[in-house]
Amino acid sequence: MARRTQVVVPGMPVPERSPGLVGASAVDALISGPIKLLGSMTPARHYELASRELDDAVRFYGDAGWLAAPAGRHRTPTEVPTGTVEPAGKREQDVELLRFDSGWHPEPGEPAGERWGALTGNDTVPVRLLRHPGGPRPWLIAIHGQGMGRPGDVRFLRMRKLHDELGVNVALPILPLHGPRAMGLKPENQFVSNAYLLNNVLGLTQGVWDVRRLLLWLREDQQAPAIGVLGLSLGSYVTSLLSTIESDLACIVAVVPTSDLAHALRIAEPISAKRKQLHRALHDERSTQVHHVVSPIARPCLVPHDRRFIIAGQADRIAPPPGAVELWRHWGEPAIDWRPRGHLTTPRSPAYDGRLASILTASGLTRKER
Repeated sequence: MARRTQVVVPGMPVPERSPGLVGASAVDALISGPIKLLGSMTPARHYELASRELDDAVRFYGDAGWLAAPAGRHRTPTEVPTGTVEPAGKREQDVELLRFDSGWHPEPGEPAGERWGALTGNDTVPVRLLRHPGGPRPWLIAIHGQGMGRPGDVRFLRMRKLHDELGVNVALPILPLHGPRAMGLKPENQFVSNAYLLNNVLGLTQGVWDVRRLLLWLREDQQAPAIGVLGLSLGSYVTSLLSTIESDLACIVAVVPTSDLAHALRIAEPISAKRKQLHRALHDERSTQVHHVVSPIARPCLVPHDRRFIIAGQADRIAPPPGAVELWRHWGEPAIDWRPRGHLTTPRSPAYDGRLASILTASGLTRKER
């Protein structure tokens, strides 16, 4: 029987209680607390505008057929990016920076599309590259989490270690409205947004498009013999959504994932009583409907079963375990590694490094130097 202090999640082994487990949960709480506080500072007029956008979007998405068939939301890029590659800078040793035009735009007349299209700083996709000299090699695309998209991602995502020790090339694309693509702190310019919910649909759609364009570049320009995709947190959502569209991937790895963004945002209520009321009115059935068109569990995963991997934290308070379990079940219960850690601490241990190494090796993405 589990101790009273432990929450039993069907499908997840009950972790042994330890100081490390408690500490991991506390770290997540320190991060998630300010998010609710920021939500309490969003002016009421933003909720009113966002609510009108939701009304328009439900009608628009329904007329477009996306609510019934979400795959129709995602156009297929066919043009290989013709970007530039240059050294990332003196502080980023051996890191190169690829830049190419996103080329994605909202549909004509799409709700919130005009506002999104005005964020012109978001039009260019920067991608950090770790490449070995010589001929073609396997590649791993690593997609960062919310609030990331900076030089430190290489270290935080443990990509330098994988690149140096396993011989894999690594590409780290920056998601819409993150890092150098960000367009300020206004609520209407954020992805992920707890007020402007259509930003999430637009951001996820463009994010998947950008990664698919990167796949074209790796296959055509770099002659990549195999490509895997790893995503952390928000990046895992993009990775999971990508897997409903792209099948030719050596592996997909979802790290500290969630399966239902609408639900995750709904339970992240502001602290202010007034804002909480506005939040609850906004996060109703309309939110579920519009997020459905970019849901990773709205369509089957196309990547073969033995190439699907999940790494989740048993003490995760930002992407709680039920979300990982739901994704695991939707994927047909593939290999899942439960770590007795939280959202921020799960990808920070020798055991995690070893697991990633074993996944990439099993997926044919490693190449040892002779």
